[in-house]
Amino acid sequence: MQLYVRQHVAEVQQRLREPRHTMLAITGPRQVGKTTIVRQALEGAMAPVIYKSADGIVSGVHDWIGQAWQEARARAAQAQGSAVLVLDEIQKIPLWSDHVKRYWDEDSWHKRDIRVIILGSSVVLLNDGLRESLAGRFERLHVMPWSFAEMRDAFGWDLETYAIYGGYPGSAPYQPDRGRWMAYMQESIIEPVVLKDILQRKRIDKPYLLRDTLQAGARLSGREISYTKLMQELPDAGNTSTLVHYFEMFEESGLLCALPKYSRAVIQRRSSPKLQVFTNAIATASGTPWSAAMSPSDRGRCYESMVGAHLRSLIPGTSYTLSWWRDGINEVDFVINTPTSTIAIEVSTTPSHHRRGLEAFRKQFPDASTVLVGEGGIPFDVFLSTSIDALVS
Repeated sequence: MQLYVRQHVAEVQQRLREPRHTMLAITGPRQVGKTTIVRQALEGAMAPVIYKSADGIVSGVHDWIGQAWQEARARAAQAQGSAVLVLDEIQKIPLWSDHVKRYWDEDSWHKRDIRVIILGSSVVLLNDGLRESLAGRFERLHVMPWSFAEMRDAFGWDLETYAIYGGYPGSAPYQPDRGRWMAYMQESIIEPVVLKDILQRKRIDKPYLLRDTLQAGARLSGREISYTKLMQELPDAGNTSTLVHYFEMFEESGLLCALPKYSRAVIQRRSSPKLQVFTNAIATASGTPWSAAMSPSDRGRCYESMVGAHLRSLIPGTSYTLSWWRDGINEVDFVINTPTSTIAIEVSTTPSHHRRGLEAFRKQFPDASTVLVGEGGIPFDVFLSTSIDALVS
């Protein structure tokens, strides 16, 4: 079966056609197809391609990057041109960013045309290295969970299947068997993030609390909840600062975030957040009772969470922010704020859904735009195929 080609493939190819300026760092949550994107982008490449993966490296790690780089230099010299060096799972190499900086700067000084692509399964550890030594030397390509259009075109999923099972392509073959699907999600997505991305990076005194917070937060996707109330549901939580720190790590890992309440004066990050998974697969795998037989109220929250996940996936790499808004009894599900515009978005799954929140928001912020998604507004499938540029224009 021919592999589905995401739009990122063309973006990587375009970067490689440009003159050498910066290396390309491909980042994003686990199991969204980052390595596949690189492989597809380099098929038929005119320049020599050197692909090296640090997965399974157990010895000689200190010269692993150097050996790979020397091979790329030799291949480029032989071709009397450029070469492409792909370093996969690079976060497994100790002090990897220092070594990459050294070789990249040497090539820049000697005007060698070595194109470098960096990627890895742990976005948390990869981000650490990028921040430490490589400022100004890389351009980031964000790869997020698959959209509805991608899962529909690649696997034939309808809207409700996507709303429940989200955007991890590796999980698609197991979706007809919910038990197998749940096992895949826990063993291939959630546990590796907790064990390899977070616990290996930071000292966490209460690992069980980290897991409980993730599970509870994912089940509450689409709901506002105060940190104080969440502490009551998590025995031994300690204080709200611990929970805020956990959600920051979950967000960087690409699982779950705490959306702040919108205010024109300032984003209220310490106010009661609205919890939002990056794709509904995380919520379903954490025990949220979303299924084909779910109640109308559960369907409403499921679809609201699906829209929120779509919006959250559009934000990386932009100057936009995503939040939510409430003033008394009036509430808006999501607010996108850009340097030049504000868009309030409400999600509707019933014909009787009121527009009171949108009207109140528009009254308080007259220059804002409002969008209703679902019943009585933009159909879900159309909205989920809308780019961020089209949405804010």
